[in-house]
Amino acid sequence: MLYEKYSIFPVDLEQDGFLVDYVDGRFVMVLKDRSWSDFEIQALQRHRITVSFLYERVCALFLLEINDAIDTSDAAFDIHNCEHADKLLKQEEPYDIEIYLVDSRHKICAQRSITLPKVMCELMKEKLEIQAQTPYDEAGFDRALMKLQGTYEPFEMEPMAVCQAFF
Repeated sequence: MLYEKYSIFPVDLEQDGFLVDYVDGRFVMVLKDRSWSDFEIQALQRHRITVSFLYERVCALFLLEINDAIDTSDAAFDIHNCEHADKLLKQEEPYDIEIYLVDSRHKICAQRSITLPKVMCELMKEKLEIQAQTPYDEAGFDRALMKLQGTYEPFEMEPMAVCQAFF
């Protein structure tokens, strides 16, 4: 575990939403909202979680759903902006994910660790390698992402996922 429950998340997240990064050899998924109910906090620990990975054009997106508590959310992941991209693409072990619920004061209200299935990791790595080899154009990436997110709601993207796992 990277960060402890009730500690202050070390990155100042300006707005509510969902973001994904690769830090210290694992993916970090952060859901930020003004506050989290006891039900949502407990759901992170007890309810089924669905993690999906989508690759469309130049955009890689993670989709996260916490069954009966938090609707499907999407977050883009761009290997070109990943500080540890080489390590990510060379990692042999399955990817670990740390999921955090963070409130408006940046307090970690809940945390859960999962490990993705090896098959899912291989498919993700294949797509991220394609993304890494694609010439980077930030404006083009932003346009493609806005088009994708403007066309589909996160739950509508689930059938388009390259891979999906349940925990």
